[in-house]
Amino acid sequence: MKLIYTLRGLVNYLFYRWIVRPIIFLWEAEEAHNKLKQFGLLFTSNPMGKRILSALFYYQHKSLNTVVDGIKYDNPIGLSAGFDKDGELADVYPLIGFGFAELGSFTGYVCPGNPGVGRRLFRLVKSKSILVWYGLNNQGAEVISRRLKDKKFKIPIGISAAKTNNSTSFDLQDSIDDYLKTVRDFKDIGSYYTINISCPNTQDGEPFVDQKNLNTLLSALDEVKQESKPVYVKLAADLEEGEINTIVDTCLMHKIDGLVLTNLTKPSMNNEYLKEELVFDKGALSGLPVQRISTNIVRHVYQRTHGKITIIGVGGVFNAADAYEKITSGANLIEMITGLIFEGPQVVGEINRGLVSLLKKDGFNSIEEAVGSRNPLL
Repeated sequence: MKLIYTLRGLVNYLFYRWIVRPIIFLWEAEEAHNKLKQFGLLFTSNPMGKRILSALFYYQHKSLNTVVDGIKYDNPIGLSAGFDKDGELADVYPLIGFGFAELGSFTGYVCPGNPGVGRRLFRLVKSKSILVWYGLNNQGAEVISRRLKDKKFKIPIGISAAKTNNSTSFDLQDSIDDYLKTVRDFKDIGSYYTINISCPNTQDGEPFVDQKNLNTLLSALDEVKQESKPVYVKLAADLEEGEINTIVDTCLMHKIDGLVLTNLTKPSMNNEYLKEELVFDKGALSGLPVQRISTNIVRHVYQRTHGKITIIGVGGVFNAADAYEKITSGANLIEMITGLIFEGPQVVGEINRGLVSLLKKDGFNSIEEAVGSRNPLL
C-alpha cells in the first residue's frame, strides 16, 4: 500500500507541476482562483466527481487522529481562512485530505473588498509567495450563514470573523458590533470561531492590536460565546515581542481557547522575498516569507503560555517537514493555502503521509505526543 501511495503522489505531483500549474499560471491570480472555485464546485456536484477526488488525493492514518478543545480531527492539516471567502467549497476539502477547514473571513455586512477586482492577487513564484490585496471581500455573515445553516459538514469547520472593511475611520463600538453580528449569525454553524484582528489589508489598519480595544472586544465576546464552541484569536505576523505578549496575556485573561499564528506579512517589514518580484505597492505576503516568522511566534507563544493554550500554526507550509517543525514547536493544528497553490492538491495527502513517517521516526504514536517536543517548557 505504501508503494501505491508513493506512486500516486509522484504522478499527481508531476502532472500538476508540468501540466496543470503552467496552465493555471497563465491566468491572472485572482482569475485563476475564481476558475478553480468553479472547478471544485463542478466536481463535488456529482458522486463520480467526489469519488475521483478522493481516489486521487485522500490519505488517512490513525496516528494523525487528534482531539483539540474537544473537537475530533482525522488529521491536523487544515485550510486557512482567506481561500474560501464565501464558504462555498466545504464539500471539497475532506475529499482531498484536509482534516479541517477555516472558512471566511466573514464580516458582519457585505464587503466588496479593496478596489481593483481581478488584480488583487499577485504571484511571487521564485519567492514561493502570493501578494494579497483582497481586503476581506465576502457576501456578508447574514447571507452566508443562511446558505450554510442546514449543511452537514464532513470535517470540523472553523468560522473566521472579521470587521467589515468599509471605512478609513475606526469606531470601537461599531467594530465590536460587527464582530458580534457574525458570531451570532453563525451560532449554530461550524465547530469553532476565529476572531481575525490581524488582516493587513483593511482601511483602518489593525486597531485591536491595542490592548484596551482588544480587551473591550473580548469582554463583549465573553457575553455571547458558547461553551461548546472554542474561540481563537488570529495574530498578525509583524508584531514586536511586547505586542505579542500583551495580546497573548489579554487572551489568557479572557480564557480564549487558542491562537492562530499568524496572518500575512507586510513587504515593508519583511526581507525574505525577492524584491524584484514585487509588482504592486499594496498588500501583504503569504507563503515562504511568513514561514520563519510564524514558526518563531509559535515557539514563543507556546513557551509563554506553558503549552496550555491551543495553537494553530499557519504560514509557509509546503511539505511535511514544514508542518512538523510547527507541530514540534508547539502547534496543535496546521493551516495552509499557498502550498496548495504552488504544489497542487496532492500536497495535503503527501504532508499527512510524511507526518506519519516523521512521527514514527521520533518514536511518537500520535500528533499529540509530538506537539512542542522540540520546544521544551522551562
